[in-house]
Amino acid sequence: MERSRNSPSPSIGSTRPSTPPTPGTPLPSYSPAPVDQSTTQRRHKSPSSDHTHLDDYDDQDNHPLLPLSSQDDKSIFKQQTYSDSGPSHTHNYIYIRILGIIILVSLFSWFYLEALAGGDIEWVKDNLSMLGFNLTLSVVCLTTALTLITLTPMSRTFATGLVAGILVIIYSLKRWDDGESFEAHGAYNMLVFLVVAIPLNTLIQSILACQQRMQPNKFKRFMMTNVTVTVIVTTMMLIYYNGIWGRGALGAQLQHGSQGGVPLCEWQGLNIPFVDLLPNHIQNFWAASSTCPTVSGIEAEWSYDGVLTIHCLNKEFTAGNSPRYDILPDTKSWGPEDKIMHTYNHKIDERTIRKEYTEPVVVDDAGVESVVAHCEEGVSKVLIRVLREDSVLERVRNLNKARKELEETTGMVQDDDTQEQGDSEKSSDRKPNVLVLFMDAVARRQFYRKLAKTSATVAHLDKSQEGGPQLHEFFRYHAVGFNTNANSAAIYTNASDRERPAVPPIWKDFYEGGYITTRVEDNCEDWSTQYTGSASSQYFDHELQAPFCLPPYYPLVGNPFGNFDGPYSIVRRCLHGTNVHNYAFEYMNQFRQRYPDQHWFQMGSLIEGHEGTGEVLLTIDDDLSKFFEGMEKDGTLENTIIFTMADHGLHMGINFMFTPSGRIEHMNPYLSVILPPLLSKKYPSLARGLQHNQQSLVTGWEIHATLKMLARGVMPAGGDDDEMDGGEWRRGTLFDEDLNPGRTCEEARIPEEFCKCR
Repeated sequence: MERSRNSPSPSIGSTRPSTPPTPGTPLPSYSPAPVDQSTTQRRHKSPSSDHTHLDDYDDQDNHPLLPLSSQDDKSIFKQQTYSDSGPSHTHNYIYIRILGIIILVSLFSWFYLEALAGGDIEWVKDNLSMLGFNLTLSVVCLTTALTLITLTPMSRTFATGLVAGILVIIYSLKRWDDGESFEAHGAYNMLVFLVVAIPLNTLIQSILACQQRMQPNKFKRFMMTNVTVTVIVTTMMLIYYNGIWGRGALGAQLQHGSQGGVPLCEWQGLNIPFVDLLPNHIQNFWAASSTCPTVSGIEAEWSYDGVLTIHCLNKEFTAGNSPRYDILPDTKSWGPEDKIMHTYNHKIDERTIRKEYTEPVVVDDAGVESVVAHCEEGVSKVLIRVLREDSVLERVRNLNKARKELEETTGMVQDDDTQEQGDSEKSSDRKPNVLVLFMDAVARRQFYRKLAKTSATVAHLDKSQEGGPQLHEFFRYHAVGFNTNANSAAIYTNASDRERPAVPPIWKDFYEGGYITTRVEDNCEDWSTQYTGSASSQYFDHELQAPFCLPPYYPLVGNPFGNFDGPYSIVRRCLHGTNVHNYAFEYMNQFRQRYPDQHWFQMGSLIEGHEGTGEVLLTIDDDLSKFFEGMEKDGTLENTIIFTMADHGLHMGINFMFTPSGRIEHMNPYLSVILPPLLSKKYPSLARGLQHNQQSLVTGWEIHATLKMLARGVMPAGGDDDEMDGGEWRRGTLFDEDLNPGRTCEEARIPEEFCKCR
């Protein structure tokens, strides 16, 4: 049956006669036929290609995954240089691509599961490269699959189904292993995976979207311009960051070559600091604000006399519904069985005394230095009070008296000019205050990268040209182990990791040397219990730990070491509206104020650097800077030697896992010493030794020897007297002028597997 001339033609855009014209008959004119608007609405042709994407299909002869007409199929293949053999070839081509997508998604799942392999710390340390490689391959496979989904002509419904299936797989992988330990570390894997995969795929999809919306030539120019500019700018930035990588304070920097004719070791590896390209906060921008939410509706005060006053501003209270307060326990006398990490917070919760508040009350329990005032749910305040304790002063007086008697008996004190001086003045000449500010997992470069304000303040504290405090920074300070276990053991005990029997920590030497001692750590952890298995709090006169074991900062239920909860989280560390480190700084400031006329040893540990993004460290910058400024204003720096140090650099996150520069920073933690003028004037050899060793390969072993020397007070009473002892009292310390600046890792007692400076 012949088709009518007026019926729609199967070929869009033209009409033709139903029978061929006879010879000699003029050809009729051709005019465009009306186009079915509903059909064109189902088609969308990219200006940069002839791909046809369809939303739905009405013809029963068409496959739901494929373009609508065979002519469209042919145009696709011609554009992509495929043979125009017809629809069947188009079908095969798309089927192959879809099969490739399925294979890539399967490979993504397999590589990700391989990256979940776990074991103890030694296993993870030995297999870290393999885990990172598998995680990288999983990102590559997923990214390729998502790109193919975008490029393959298929219905939007089917493409959406594929993407939805991938999201289900990602969620299932997260549920498969959501652990936060070395044995099961899925939560950390997923965090690193998303930090890399999301920006990468966002960039690629943005490029593809531009390609669809731009003419081919215009798109090529756009890409060439952007790639060229990006390469040039990135190269210039990397050259700049590589140039400042070795820079320190006051113009000091990492030196290369030799010192005094002795070759210096060089940090090994391709040290290109890619992580410096990332703006601050970019790795955890999606993890809420970096500041703590303000808590209003409560005013509370705990006076030096012990009077606790609470004013609740948001509501009126009646009998049986009054404010309350919690008296947090003193933990100094607790044994190691009470300070085990995963039960420590529960012990503190069990031993907290909870009382209702009706009027000002005296809270003066022995040893208690912190309380929490509560008005209502979410409206609380932590209060801290440090007292000048007579029992502590008596202990120190007795020790100094015994030491004086021993010196007189053994003839150790020979200087007649000092015999008539008061005991405190003579001790002041011989013993400085000692402050150890310990930051977990902070590399030397990371200190400058994330603590810009603090680093500037520390540099400002140097008044060496005016006869004031001197700042010395150590550019080849090298870790001796993978994590805190080995490195802190070297610093605090001069012993290897988990040495048995446990070696007493350095604060025992200060305690027995007549110092008043204190410690605070903004993590619910007792160092001695965790790393030696024995208690050592008996060597501290003051200790604050209880507030840092409280929820919501340190959860009572569930895993307290999650990515979003606890002291290892990638978010701000808050407790009742205040960053937890501020409680530590307040405690340290109050302690110094209570004992301005005594020799003290103060240890403060900050955990903010211990997390995968490296961004939480930013939250302490302002407050740490103010802490240093406060010590300058109150005169603390005149007779206090300050060790600002880390045990190792960051050993997690994308910089460590994927770049050689991150591996170098892992072994190059931050270390600086501020030498007070009362020491440098009497013992100029100390300043010379510190200056000599700024470029030397030094470790926690030398830090321990330095602290031991200070604790024992072995410095000559009359000042430097090297003609008599040859400076033996400084041997093996950071003050040792004879320390070989070109020594090897083996000579520095750095295990070969960790040696990064050769």
